[in-house]
This record gives sequence, C-alpha cells and structure tokens, in this order.
Amino acid sequence: RVAHNEERIAVQSAMVEEKPIISQYDKMFQEVGEQYDVDWLLLSAIARAESEFRFDVISKAGAVGLMQIMPSVARSMGYEREQLFDPRISAEVAAQLLHENNDMLRFPEEFNASERVMFILACYNAGYSRIADARRLARYHEESGDEWNIVATYLELLAVPEYVELEIVHSGAFYGSAETIAYVNRVMHIYNIYRHKIIPYI
Repeated sequence: RVAHNEERIAVQSAMVEEKPIISQYDKMFQEVGEQYDVDWLLLSAIARAESEFRFDVISKAGAVGLMQIMPSVARSMGYEREQLFDPRISAEVAAQLLHENNDMLRFPEEFNASERVMFILACYNAGYSRIADARRLARYHEESGDEWNIVATYLELLAVPEYVELEIVHSGAFYGSAETIAYVNRVMHIYNIYRHKIIPYI
C-alpha cells in the first residue's frame, strides 16, 4: 500500500458524511485512494501543493488540473488533456502514477513508510527514471540507494557532466533536482499536518 495507515482504514467511510475535514474532495479522495491502494491524505496533500485544490489550474510547464498532470503522461495512460480538468479523473491518474511508482521502486513491505512516500513523491515530480539514476549513483559510490536524503544529493549530481557520463546514468542530465527536493519536502510537510489533523477522528 502507498502510505499505509491501517488505523485509519476502518473510519474512512464514516469520516466525511457531512463536513469536509481537509477539502471538498475528501470523499472523492477516499474512494480513489481505496480503489488504487493509496492513502487519501497523501492525495489530498498533493492536491494542496499542486493546485491549492483548484481543478482549472494550468502550470507554465503545461501541467493540468487538480493534481497537475502533464498531458503527455495522461495520454500514455489513455486520457486526453481535457479530461484532466475533471477532478475525479485527475485524482485517478495521480493515484495510478503513485501506485505504479511504488511498484517500480520494489521496496519490501517492511520498508520505512516515510522513506517510501518520499521516494514515491520524488518519482511523481521528476519521473521514476531520474530517481533510479540517482539511486544507482548512490550505490556506485557505496552509499545507500534506499535513503532519500542520500539519494537527493546524487539527484543534484545528475547536473554535473562527470556523473552524467557514467554508464549507470541512463536518462542523461537532470537540472530539476532543487525543485524535486523542495516538492518532496513541501508535500511531506502538508501530509504530516493532515495526518495529525485526522487523529481526533480516529
């Protein structure tokens, strides 16, 4: 499960019957989260960070909707750009991406939950291939490829030619590490606030 929080599962269906706790999309995120095995609070945190819960936002880079999905990514999954303005579809595409990234990372079930989420968020922002390159770089230098703080330092080095030229780097140079690291920190901060906010309802 992406961001597994067993203690909340039993109460999710009863939590948002009348007044939303996080946003007007609480119930939708719960339903999508259950469908794709993703914590609905993580989906909520991403929506807050990406669009401030607005479904009509278009970024300078062209990302669309509630979850700021790139149209090219959506098309690869069978969705058209205009569909991304639908909050439900945007949330479903995001949940699929989170779930797929979790599967590709291949962490064991007992892997640290917070570390798992940080890696998944990094993949969501930068793409799995960039994070895979950074993990390979870390291991090449005999450091852990399973600790986000270490991998983040190697993500930064993907902008340095001498590192990019190594055979283990498959996707070329990457100049967006600062954005990705800031994104992971921001979403994790919001996610942890939401997790604490839910405690009174458990």
